[in-house]
Amino acid sequence: MDKNISACIIAKNEEKHLSECLDSIVSYVDEIIVVDTGSTDKTVEIAERFGCKVIRSDWQDDFSVARNTALDSATKKYILVIDADERFLNPEEVSNVIENRNPETGGWLINVVSEATREDGSVDTYSSGLLRLFVNHPSVRFQGIIHEQVLEPLLRAGYRLEQSPLKFNHLGYGHSSEQMKLKQERNLLLLNKALEKKPEDAYSLYQRAKTYLALKKLNEAEKDISKTLKVVNPNSAVKPQALNFGAVIAFQMANYDLAIERAKESLKILPNQSFANYIIGDTYTQLGNFPDALDSYLSLEEAETKEDLTTKIVGDYHLPKEQLYFRKGKCLIGLKQWDAALIEFEKGYKINNQDVGNLVGMANVAFQWKKFDEAKSFLNKALGIAPGREDIKNYLKQIDSALLKIEGIKSENVVKTGGNGYKPFLTLSMIVKNEEDNLPGCLDSVNDVVDEIVIVDTGSTDRTKEIAKKFNVKIFDFEWGNDFAAARNEALKHSTGEWVLYLDADERLDEFSKANIRNLLMNSNDEIGGFICTIESDHFQLNGSTERHRGGYPRIFRNYGFPKISFQGRVHEQITPSIFALGKLINFSDILIEHLGYNQSREVMEAKVKRNYAMLIEHVQEEPLNAYAWYQLGQTLAQMKLIEEAEKTIRFALQLGNLSDSVYSSATSTLAQLVGNKKNFDECLYWADKSLEKAPGQVYALHLKAYALLYLNRFDEAEQLFNEVLNRLRAKKGVPHSGFDIVIPEEIVMKGLNQARERKIIDKIS
Repeated sequence: MDKNISACIIAKNEEKHLSECLDSIVSYVDEIIVVDTGSTDKTVEIAERFGCKVIRSDWQDDFSVARNTALDSATKKYILVIDADERFLNPEEVSNVIENRNPETGGWLINVVSEATREDGSVDTYSSGLLRLFVNHPSVRFQGIIHEQVLEPLLRAGYRLEQSPLKFNHLGYGHSSEQMKLKQERNLLLLNKALEKKPEDAYSLYQRAKTYLALKKLNEAEKDISKTLKVVNPNSAVKPQALNFGAVIAFQMANYDLAIERAKESLKILPNQSFANYIIGDTYTQLGNFPDALDSYLSLEEAETKEDLTTKIVGDYHLPKEQLYFRKGKCLIGLKQWDAALIEFEKGYKINNQDVGNLVGMANVAFQWKKFDEAKSFLNKALGIAPGREDIKNYLKQIDSALLKIEGIKSENVVKTGGNGYKPFLTLSMIVKNEEDNLPGCLDSVNDVVDEIVIVDTGSTDRTKEIAKKFNVKIFDFEWGNDFAAARNEALKHSTGEWVLYLDADERLDEFSKANIRNLLMNSNDEIGGFICTIESDHFQLNGSTERHRGGYPRIFRNYGFPKISFQGRVHEQITPSIFALGKLINFSDILIEHLGYNQSREVMEAKVKRNYAMLIEHVQEEPLNAYAWYQLGQTLAQMKLIEEAEKTIRFALQLGNLSDSVYSSATSTLAQLVGNKKNFDECLYWADKSLEKAPGQVYALHLKAYALLYLNRFDEAEQLFNEVLNRLRAKKGVPHSGFDIVIPEEIVMKGLNQARERKIIDKIS
C-alpha cells in the first residue's frame, strides 16, 4: 500500500549510524532519498543496500541547500526529515497521523529526545517538538545556513501545525568531548558566515551564543545573548529560548541575580516549561535559598505533567526523575527536614540505583542521625559507581575519624568532672523570651554537661518557663529594657559555677564538644580567662539567599563574679573587654556551637534586623566613639540593603581605630565586598588585604581578593588564590584565629577559577 511518504536524509561519513536509522523507517515510507555531501566511508554503500535514492552533492557550507536538494527529488505527498543519528521510535503510527489529519494541517511536530552525558556521568535530557513531517509543497523549503528551519515557509503557505505522538531518539550528543568540540567549531564557522550576511538576525545570534557556551567561551556567549535579547521580536519563539540559555550563561558566570531574572521572564512567556524552573531551582540552591529552590523544583515537576504545543515547538529540558528527587532532597537537607529529605533520596534511588547523588544524600541523612555504619554503606556503594570521586573518599575518611574519636572518648577510664561537691563547676547562663520551640533542643544538648542552668526570662507569654522547669533550672524574671548586656549580666549575677557557658535558645552544643568541654576546662591554666568557640550558622539574607557563616567568639569564661566580670554592649554584647581588663588570656578551642537563629523566614529576619537597628542607634548615641557599635550598625544597614549608609558606617568604625583584630578583619572584608559589588576592584583588593593582615588564615577575604584580581585582569594571581581557597575549604579548617569567616560553596570558587584560567588562555591568544 502506498503510504505517500518520502524520507529525506543528508549524510556525510555516517556508516556508524545510518543502518539503524534506515532500519527504523524503511518499512514505513515509500522512498528514501539520501543526499551525500562527500562521504569517504561506507555511507553510500549502506544507503544503496537499503534501496535509497542517493544524490551526491558537494558540501556548500549550507545545511538548507543540502536539505532542499533532497526535497527537490522527493515525489511523494509528504516529507519525513530524519538524520542519520536519529531513530524513529514509533514509525507504525505515522500512517494514522496522516490519515486522521485536519484538512488545514500541513505539518506535524515530532518529539525529538536527545541525551547528553555530563563529565560526572549524569544524563541531561532535552526534548523539542521539531517540524519533521510536512506536506511536499514547492514553497515549503528550509531556510538558514545552519540550524535550518522550515516552519515559517509552511505557515506562510497557509498550513496549520499539529502536535503528534511521533518520537525520534537523537544520538548526536553522545560523541566524545573532542568530537563535540570539532562539531561546535564547525557550527561556529557557519554561524559567523550567516551573521556576516545578517548581523542582527536574532536566531543566528542565539545559536552562536549557544555554540560559544558549549565551547566554554562565556564572555562571547554573553555578548551574543545580550544582543539577541535586544533585537529579537517579542513574539518570536526565539525569545524564551534565548532567555533560558541567557540564564544558563549568567549562572556559569556567577551572575545569579541575572540568571534568575532571565529565567523568570522566560516563564512569563511559557509558564508550562521545565527548563526555566530547573535553572531557577539550581540557582537558588547555589545561593543556599532552599525554600525558593524547592518551590521551583515542585513547579518543574508539575510542568512535566502538562502538554503545551508552544513549549514543544520551542523545546524543553527534562530533568531525569532521579535527579529531580535528589535536588528536592538536597533542599530539604538545607531546611533541616531530614525525614522528608530521606524520602526524596529513596525515591530517586528506587528509580535508578546507579545514581550517585541520591546515595550520597542518604549518607548525609544517616550521618546527621549518627548512623555512621549506614552512612559508610551508602558511600561505599557510591564509590563503587564513581571510583574517581575524591569528595566521597574524603567523606568516608571524615566518618572514620568521627568513629575513632567516639571510641576514644568511650575508652577513657577516667573522666574529669570538675567541681568540689559544693560549688558547681560549669554553669549554663541564658536569657530567653517566648522560646518554647527552641528551648528543649538547647537544654537537651547540654543537660548532661553542665552542673547548673540559670535562665533569665524577659517576658515570655508562651510555655518557655514551663519547659525550663522540667530541666530543673533556676529561673529569674527580668524586665526587658532594650539592652542585651543588662539581661546577660542579670543571669551572670545568679551563676555560681567556676566556669560559665552562655548560649541562646536557638543554639546547640555538638556531640564531640559535649564530650570534651569539661576536660578542656579542667586542664586550663589560671592565666586563661575564657575560650573562643566556633559558632556555625546559616544566615538567611533578605534577598532570599543563605550564607554559611563561621565565627569564633568567647562563649566560655571563668566566673570571677559580677561586676568584676560583665557583659558590655546594648546589642551584640561582649564579654571580651571584661576578661582583658582582668589581665587574663582568651584561648581558642575546638568547641562547636550550631546556631539556628539566622536561618528563618524573611518576615522573622526583617523583624530581627529592625529590632537590632533601633537598639544600635541608641547604642551609638550613648557611646559615639564605640567602634564596635558602629561596626555592628554597618552590618545591620547592609542587611537592610542600605548599602551606601552601610559603607559609610563601616568606614567610620574603622576610622575610630579601636576594633579588635577579629572585628577589624570582619569589617574590612565586609567593606571589600561592598566596594567590589560597585566594581571598585582596586579598593576591594586593598580592603581584602587589610582583612588578611589581621586574619591570614581565613577563606572569605582570600576569596574576595581572588575575584578582585580576576576582574583586574591579573589572571595568574587570581588562579593561584582560587586554588588556595579550595585547599582551605577542603582541609575543613576551623576559625583560623580570625573570629570570623564565611563558608564559600566550592561551586562558586570553581567558577572563579575556571574564569581565571579561560581569561588567561584568551589573553595569551589575543
